[in-house]
Amino acid sequence: MLPDMTRALALILTLSACAQFPEVDAGARTNLPTPSLLPTDQLIAGTDQTIPVDPLAGPVSALKARAAALRALDSTR
Repeated sequence: MLPDMTRALALILTLSACAQFPEVDAGARTNLPTPSLLPTDQLIAGTDQTIPVDPLAGPVSALKARAAALRALDSTR
């Protein structure tokens, strides 16, 4: 069995979860536009989704160009 203090804490938490807090509710009400939602079929099929950009594409191409330049320099010697 739970000690009395733990029961009291559980009761307080339960009651406060059911209570209304107008200040919090007023701050949560915003008129932001909601994003358009896709049907589940489209989500599963993967349509209407942008292709993620590889964050390493730039550095990789720069390293490949540097390697090609070093190979060209080496072949002239």
